[in-house]
Amino acid sequence: MRAQRILTMDLPVLALTDPVSRALTVMDECKVMHLPVVEEDVFKGTVSEAELLEMDDMALIAEARLDQESIGMDLHLYDVVARMGWSDVDVLPVVHRGLYRGAVDRSSVMRFLAKRAGWGFPGSTIVLEVLPKDLSPAELVRLVESDGAQVTSLNVAAVEDSERLEVTFKVNTEEIESLLAMLQRHEYTVQSFHNAPEVEDEMRARFDAFMRYLEP
Repeated sequence: MRAQRILTMDLPVLALTDPVSRALTVMDECKVMHLPVVEEDVFKGTVSEAELLEMDDMALIAEARLDQESIGMDLHLYDVVARMGWSDVDVLPVVHRGLYRGAVDRSSVMRFLAKRAGWGFPGSTIVLEVLPKDLSPAELVRLVESDGAQVTSLNVAAVEDSERLEVTFKVNTEEIESLLAMLQRHEYTVQSFHNAPEVEDEMRARFDAFMRYLEP
């Protein structure tokens, strides 16, 4: 899926001649901290609420510092999420050949993650910690499927100040007692699990007791 599939034209844009007071009002109404600045369909940049709060209310947007961060229409949604996270913005303008085509906001990204990346599917979430050399998504999927479940989403992230990786995956069932036991038998470190109401209280107590037993 590309950025053009989730861009919106509903987000208001600002003109260089707009006063700061109007821009802040629009941001407040739209619940965003950034807005694109556009003149005759030409993208001029993005202005932030933080920048505007340092200016006089009657000053013009043309006097503000504009960020030139934008994305192309063909950028994949995973890369859109990365750009939004690293840039620390809640709106990314979509620009093609200098022309403004719309914007991707955080709500659009969250809908994508929930509906298309599998995050919103029913089931349980399990978090593992593994060493990079021990990570095999194919093997993990095989184990899950051998227990009669399916992996609906999987994400890998580095653990801060550690050589280990955090593997978060979602399965299509809330009955995960046997799956957790299998993962432990295969020497996976289960960091946590979520949304398994039928077994959660009992399993969490047993799981915590087991982890305490393993502690030196």
